[in-house]
Amino acid sequence: MKYSKLLALCIITLLPMLVLSQEISKVDRAKNIVAAVNQKDAKLYIENFTKDVKIYMYGEDGTFDLKVDGIEALYKNRAAHLKKHPDVRNEIQHLAEIDNRLVMHDRVWLTPKHTTGSDIVEIFTFDESGKISRVDVIQQSNLFSQEQ
Repeated sequence: MKYSKLLALCIITLLPMLVLSQEISKVDRAKNIVAAVNQKDAKLYIENFTKDVKIYMYGEDGTFDLKVDGIEALYKNRAAHLKKHPDVRNEIQHLAEIDNRLVMHDRVWLTPKHTTGSDIVEIFTFDESGKISRVDVIQQSNLFSQEQ
């Protein structure tokens, strides 16, 4: 009887720690996104986002414009992007976690002929489940005109 009470106490104490240790961290989410790009896997990419994710791009007018609304639109966007750029490569340069946000500076090469990559900054906002609910993207305005 004594051992069963001790076992029950251990389980009650350790179970919350086990659940917390299984959560995917913000940094791991960012790494998963970059790995998905490098593996050309749009399905793996979207696993890190909420169903109602919104992606905003910084415009030349100084505002963020909604470019992608919802997980299905994100999947279509990423699948088309990866198909159009089959040689795209991405590397994380810096990560900074602040409250429920993660700022990622990464570098992307759209084709192997580009010797210098293009810098991109994304600010990921996470919901209470640990998935990304919003992304604010800043990238150079001529990024896609460089591919010719």
